[in-house]
Amino acid sequence: MKKKVLIIENDQDIRHIVEFILQDQGFETLSIPEPQDLSEIIPFEPDVILLDEFINNRPGHRLCRKIKQVPALAVVPVIILSTANDIELIAKECDANDYITKPFNVEDMVNKVVRMVSHQPLAY
Repeated sequence: MKKKVLIIENDQDIRHIVEFILQDQGFETLSIPEPQDLSEIIPFEPDVILLDEFINNRPGHRLCRKIKQVPALAVVPVIILSTANDIELIAKECDANDYITKPFNVEDMVNKVVRMVSHQPLAY
């Protein structure tokens, strides 16, 4: 069974590139610019969530906190994607499992996703 990655990224180009890369690596993906309601992503049952830090000019870390409060999603690892200089602090404060700085190295991104779906925790 393929591992599932939910990509929440409002930049359509980045969203499609990340989706293409991960599908090429054998992952099943669902990519959306922003969930209207968290209940719409629960049926997908993601194994990991890639979450943009800025979603339509709103902080993605708020969405990360909400995700971590939903019982069906609380155990799903979240990786924050951002250009912010303080992304490590932002990720820690919202209980994200890891972060990726933009622009990102493709191999590093894939490795982090693989580790998360394999339940191998990463240290900041």
